[in-house]
Amino acid sequence: MKTPSPMIRQIALVLSATALVLVGCEKELDSPPQRSLPVGQVLTVAQLRALYTTEPVRFGGDSSVYGVVTADEESGNLYKNVYVQDHTGAIVLRLLNSGGLYQGDSIRIYLPGTVLSSYQNLLQLDSVDVDNNVVKQAAGVQKQPQLVTLADINAVYTPAWSHPLQAKLVRIENVEFAMGEACNGLTYANATTQETVNRTLTDCTNSVLVRNSGYANFAGQTLPSGNGSIVAVVGQFQSDMQLFIRDITEVQMTGDRCAPCPTLCPAVASVVQDFATTTANVDISLACWNNQAQVGSRFWRGYSVSGNMTAQATAFGSSNASDVAWMITPPVNFQPGMLLSFRSQRGFGVSTHDPFGLFVSTNYSIGNIATANWVSVPCNYAGTTTADQVWVDSGPIDLSTVLPAGFSGSFVVGFRYTGSDPNGETTNFRIDDVVIQ
Repeated sequence: MKTPSPMIRQIALVLSATALVLVGCEKELDSPPQRSLPVGQVLTVAQLRALYTTEPVRFGGDSSVYGVVTADEESGNLYKNVYVQDHTGAIVLRLLNSGGLYQGDSIRIYLPGTVLSSYQNLLQLDSVDVDNNVVKQAAGVQKQPQLVTLADINAVYTPAWSHPLQAKLVRIENVEFAMGEACNGLTYANATTQETVNRTLTDCTNSVLVRNSGYANFAGQTLPSGNGSIVAVVGQFQSDMQLFIRDITEVQMTGDRCAPCPTLCPAVASVVQDFATTTANVDISLACWNNQAQVGSRFWRGYSVSGNMTAQATAFGSSNASDVAWMITPPVNFQPGMLLSFRSQRGFGVSTHDPFGLFVSTNYSIGNIATANWVSVPCNYAGTTTADQVWVDSGPIDLSTVLPAGFSGSFVVGFRYTGSDPNGETTNFRIDDVVIQ
């Protein structure tokens, strides 16, 4: 075999050395140095919470707290907030940036740079940077919810931020959403406007708010109308205790309600209603009439005009982005020639706000107000050019003109109010002397 020349051997050595350098560089890029945060003094969550008195606590030096993430941002119901719990207590982490922590993550929180503070009486560890303050220890670690009652959640503690259930994962049994919400087919929140909405959970004695983000992946789902259980984390806003759902599958309410949803009465031959038996400034509850809040939390209420009781709806003083309230008649058996009449009035009228609509439906039921087929009924009523306190008679309305041709079943009439105090739509609207015959 011919021996390679000295020049060729030199070139081969250079190429080999270069290859070794490149391999070494590639190995270094594949295995970057791992980040390491000091541990320092270790606190339990209870010890961390105990550091707060009345002023924010800003952490320096080396200290850490361990916990398990019990609620994250995945459903969209929480944003830049995650809940963490150990065997001593729970606390909310307020993140500088969204993402990075997930339910079941066992983590160590390196405290320097974070701030322990109270937001409207909810203790939180603020300014948590997931990249620089959190070391994940494990994943898939599930905390079991603590079985509690609504009375436990509503118990008052002093100072307010010392509530032992604050930020904890809990399970509550034998509860249901309030009749006016669940029985009216309302959704958890407003998925269209992405408005956050409070719903009311009750055991028919106590109640607590369930706060739902309009960005949650369940915002547009209809509230369950039964009784059952819910798993959630406990929040607080000032003196109001709140619940935040982490996963909609943890709301299981299919049993019989302690406060049954009302059902439609049998159809009647005629309706005559002057609201004389209603009570001023109290939500109207008349036999076989349905007073429903489709959006928001406002209902039709009794109102006295010069000693005469009427039905009034208003959005004045409401914090809701929108309030839609319906006053719906008992079912009526249609007869040829049947007429509808009523009178209406405005109070504290806003010149650009026309809140009223009149409708009929042949397929309405208690829980389908949003999906029933409502047909608009043209009529005379107190409009934007009508002066306050002036009654306007609708005159006789021939219902055959708005019901299907040849219709022979039952129908209801719906008086709808729409308004919003935040948008300046606060006209008071009143109706009286409703007659269908």
